[in-house]
Amino acid sequence: MSISNSASETTSVLSAGNQNSQLTGPLKPKRSLKPIAAFFIISVLIYMELIGGRSFFDEALSIVSVLYLLFLAIRDELSRYDSVSLFILMVVIFIGLASNVFSGISRPLTSVLIDVVAETKVLWAFFAAKYMFRGQTGKTFATALVFLAKAYIISAFVCSIVSQVVNIGMTESQRYGLQGFRFVFPFSFQFMAVSLLAIAILIKGNAKNRKVYYVLASISLMLATKSAPLLFGLLFLVLLYYFNHFKKLNAFVVALLFLGVIFVGSYQIQTYLMNVNAPRYLFFLHGAELANRFFPLGAGFSTFGSDQAARLYSPLYYEFGFSYLFGLNPEDGSFLSDTFWPMAIGQFGWIAFALLVILYLRIVLGFKGPVKHEFESKAFLYAAFLSYMIHAVGSAILSSSAGVIGFIALGLVCSSYDDQLIGGKRLGRVGGI
Repeated sequence: MSISNSASETTSVLSAGNQNSQLTGPLKPKRSLKPIAAFFIISVLIYMELIGGRSFFDEALSIVSVLYLLFLAIRDELSRYDSVSLFILMVVIFIGLASNVFSGISRPLTSVLIDVVAETKVLWAFFAAKYMFRGQTGKTFATALVFLAKAYIISAFVCSIVSQVVNIGMTESQRYGLQGFRFVFPFSFQFMAVSLLAIAILIKGNAKNRKVYYVLASISLMLATKSAPLLFGLLFLVLLYYFNHFKKLNAFVVALLFLGVIFVGSYQIQTYLMNVNAPRYLFFLHGAELANRFFPLGAGFSTFGSDQAARLYSPLYYEFGFSYLFGLNPEDGSFLSDTFWPMAIGQFGWIAFALLVILYLRIVLGFKGPVKHEFESKAFLYAAFLSYMIHAVGSAILSSSAGVIGFIALGLVCSSYDDQLIGGKRLGRVGGI
């Protein structure tokens, strides 16, 4: 089957799903274009990852997500649990803007506003996807894309195996005795994000033989030998087995998982966090310094560790002597926006940073609860979420377009946890929280 034929088939299934929803009534006609809109959005996001370069499409999507969530809030369709989470996010943004005012660090207003969107876009995308994919919309979307998801996973798996013995242009440096696998994307975190989406589609679409594809996807990700995809592949397989036999994580299993994470990430920990000359170490050091200096606020948006702080070289970087360091100077800023948590500490301050951590904890706590294919969903959600949280130590994944794709995948699976209207009232908690 050609790519054009498969794309046409996908669009036909999406349209058929929309027509069926109008006939059977799960969706109102005015919502019938949701699956097609979602397919378009995902396609553009993936295309931008393939070609590389800078795009503001994900920022524009974030603004649309905000408007969509505002619309749901006006209609009283948000759960109380998610409403509280979104309120916390708004407080973090407010504190960040207040930090811009009181820190006295001059930054262009446009740069500040872009940074507001960029540093929160994965969260807006997650919550918007969680509600957009509820009911028939998510089922129609996922069912239509099951074939493409399987084709993607099979292609990646075959190429990852072949690359171990033959250089087909997808081989990187050797690590752990394996040839590092690089699929069609420039970076491994992009490969991981699209793989997460493919797995989420199989879960939501109730695909046949999906467990086989879970294994194939995990193997190809682990053969990338980079920390984030390797960690996800290992965690996903372990948690699939565990949740198939046990409903809850116990302290012993958590301890084992923690030790496993330390082992897998030992290279990154030694290289990035324990080396006093490493850029990420310097960002953690000076991020804490800024949080202490401007306590209870921070330095503000577009001042430290963010993409905008790098593009419009922040005056703080001159103060910290970054202008004399490799990869941190105005001519070569390749490491200036290469981590997330130090940015949050320095720009938002300790209080807002704590609130942001609480917000992410609320997301992972919301993974509990009854859902179709529960053990598969829980294994996927926990593995993906933990991989992203750890990866954010050494990359800006939580403010990247690839991060948006990954969190849309989380939202797609979490949409099965949507509120049920009982007596016209919203459930106050999602996932039994």
